[in-house]
Amino acid sequence: MRLPFMPFGSRPLSKQKPLMKGSDVRRLQQVLKYLGFFNARIDGVFGYDTFSAVKEFQRFFNIKSKGIVDEEDYSVLRELMAVGINKWHMIQRDYAHSGNSPVPVPIKLKKCWARRIPDIIGLNCSADRLIVTTRQEVISFDFKGSRLWKSKEIFPVAVSTISEGQVFVPAHQLTVLDIYSGKIQSNLKQDTFILPVTAKAGHIYAPSQGTLYAFNPKGSTIWQYKTAGAYCTSPAIGFDLIYFASFDKYIYCLDEKGLLYWKTKVSDIIENHLALWEGMVFAISRDSWIIALNPLTGKIIWQKKFFDEELKMPAFHKDFMLIVNNKGEASALSLQRAEIRWVVDLPSVPTTDPIICKDAFFVGTEEGLLAYDMRSLKFYKYLENKKISAVIPGNMGVFVATDQELIRLSRE
Repeated sequence: MRLPFMPFGSRPLSKQKPLMKGSDVRRLQQVLKYLGFFNARIDGVFGYDTFSAVKEFQRFFNIKSKGIVDEEDYSVLRELMAVGINKWHMIQRDYAHSGNSPVPVPIKLKKCWARRIPDIIGLNCSADRLIVTTRQEVISFDFKGSRLWKSKEIFPVAVSTISEGQVFVPAHQLTVLDIYSGKIQSNLKQDTFILPVTAKAGHIYAPSQGTLYAFNPKGSTIWQYKTAGAYCTSPAIGFDLIYFASFDKYIYCLDEKGLLYWKTKVSDIIENHLALWEGMVFAISRDSWIIALNPLTGKIIWQKKFFDEELKMPAFHKDFMLIVNNKGEASALSLQRAEIRWVVDLPSVPTTDPIICKDAFFVGTEEGLLAYDMRSLKFYKYLENKKISAVIPGNMGVFVATDQELIRLSRE
């Protein structure tokens, strides 16, 4: 059926006779489906299923439940669309490694489905699909748990990265898959690739030992930058600059041509990937120093040490950074001065980096998944006695990997 073109947000939408039709209704259905409220066929017709999904959406976001889509609803929807719904493309979500998804996820969840998949390394999601990277293959699922495709003859060693309709899989070589079919498009063999890559604006940045490579979408090398270290981290990107650390105890900043912009010496080796948030570069050294740097000069703004235990990668909230150590303490630190705002003792040893979804944070442990409300610090525990290997948000819930399973937890 050919739908009349109507710009999204150009008119109120409601269930009426004759039924409202248009490209704006279709876009509304798509967004509500990505959020997990709409489960029927996308047809661009505002019928009963769309009406019910709108009311459920309004209840969740504390909008007056009237079943009519007006400017109040459009404002919330536009904000969610702008930040990216179901967009977890890289380690800690994005090329800044923020660990932050602005789309809210409730801490009260229920088990929706599970699939037996052993040896999961990491998870990604994009729009309407989930990418599962295991040590034997890469698999794509829809959010209902139906398999879309499975790769062949790939043995990944790190979590994949999604960019421009492609999936980049570190498997000693860098294997490039089509996200819609799973077919291999190319294998990049310029070096040995065993760490996640970072992607932005069609460029792929891949660390290999102490060298950082930049590739174009066709897999050709644009440039490479060699450090004195035997290892370098996956880069973070911001301000049209590229940031990474090397085992030579330097933090590096390159411009888009691969030329050195600045480098800063630190006290110890940095293994965790760098992160960018609120105009600062953040690094965590192996001896557990937390360092904040000016992204344009490399000057250290502050550096503090609170723990002797090793630290996970941080996740960021608008007001603070969340740090989790291997002892099981989660701490909120102010961004400007690294002052401790609060600390919670996790009931078990963490196994994943923390992730933040609006006012909640999630972290996997040796004995299950923890979901915290950061305002009250109330928490729920899920999948008890199961070791969690990965967790990401998506479809208004979370996808969780254990030693043997992929599990979707959805809102109650």
